[in-house]
Amino acid sequence: MSRFQAPRGMRDLTPEIAAAFDVAAASIAGRALRYGYARLETPAIEDVQVFIRSSGETSDVAGKEMYEAVLHGEGGLALRPEGTAPVARAYLEHGMHRLPQPVRLFYLETMWRGQRPQLGRWRQFWQWGLECFGAPDPVADVEIVEFSDAAFRELGLTEYELELNTIGDGKCRAKVRDGLRAYFEPFRDRLSDDSRRRLDTNVLRVLDSKEERDQDIVKGAPRIVELLCEEDIAHFDAVKSGLERLGVAFVINDRLVRGLDYYTRTVFEFILTNEKFKGRRLSVAGGGRYDGLLETMGGPPTAGTGVAGGVDVLLLALETQGVTPPIDIAPQVYVISNATDDGADRLQLATQLRAAGFRTAIDYSRRSLDKQLESAAKHGARVAIIRGTPEARGGNVVVRDLRSGEQRVTRLNALLTVVASHLGVPNPRGKGPDA
Repeated sequence: MSRFQAPRGMRDLTPEIAAAFDVAAASIAGRALRYGYARLETPAIEDVQVFIRSSGETSDVAGKEMYEAVLHGEGGLALRPEGTAPVARAYLEHGMHRLPQPVRLFYLETMWRGQRPQLGRWRQFWQWGLECFGAPDPVADVEIVEFSDAAFRELGLTEYELELNTIGDGKCRAKVRDGLRAYFEPFRDRLSDDSRRRLDTNVLRVLDSKEERDQDIVKGAPRIVELLCEEDIAHFDAVKSGLERLGVAFVINDRLVRGLDYYTRTVFEFILTNEKFKGRRLSVAGGGRYDGLLETMGGPPTAGTGVAGGVDVLLLALETQGVTPPIDIAPQVYVISNATDDGADRLQLATQLRAAGFRTAIDYSRRSLDKQLESAAKHGARVAIIRGTPEARGGNVVVRDLRSGEQRVTRLNALLTVVASHLGVPNPRGKGPDA
């Protein structure tokens, strides 16, 4: 056995896990297209300033969790820890701000963060996301949230709770910061080191502290909604009424602020509620509005709203709930032969079956027919196609049902129909068995 293993906090996607990933990803990607979101993929490595400028130097992503990369001594690069900032960079770099607005973009990419590995949290993880640029209306926020809720329910996930809050936009943020700082300042010496630092840099993040010593202090802090401007409250009211009209259930969490500095106004998270996750506050997706993000990256003032969700966490949640995506990676058909020198013929026969849509593998060996049949069954095949026997000559093959043991001689021109009948799938030729 090799002494090499995957790095700590990272894992291989074995065929079964990868197949489940594909099912979940295809479902979400298909929904994104139906909502008018076009696929965009960004490089795995970005200029580190893309994340520092957007996320904020005080965020955990920029301050603690980024994997920095060096190429031939050249630094200043980082593995992508989140998707919104690179998509915003691409939006500006490719002149999408000059296109008819809004511009709707979807991604499904690998991310890396140096976070502590724990249940549902990996250092290399897969994330899907939607970003909508150029739509200041609260209805865009509603659509993003409704998309996520519907995507989870389509896959069978129901054990979660949508938490919603508003943190105000740039114009009113000073009022919010001043109000919170005035409350927390007398408690400075009792706060954790991180919260003391955030008190001077981004006081909203103190509300997000997971430190026990901070929790009792945070409970008495003013509610953000009490410090907001009328425009922010009106925006939030429109988001809430829009979700209610669509039947999307939510709860207000007036301590929810999210971990990245670029958020404005609407913020939300989908928190898993299964007993296995109690006390962990594990989020399957989250997002919100970020109307000032493009400006911080050198672009024009542009409204933006989006969501990102973890595929790893989603599959964990489905498994915990007892719902698994329908996957089948085993071959349906196995081509075997009693002849020892007909490898090309086996391949030609498999090619015909594959072209008709059947998952088909071949046995490359020169073992006995019994051994090949045994191998086909172990691989999970339902049907074996047998060549090289006295019956399988002159344009015939033998089709064997590996579950019932029933077999019949079949003409090659009827093979697809017979295989389809054994598998219980539609006839690829659109006619009944004729063998």
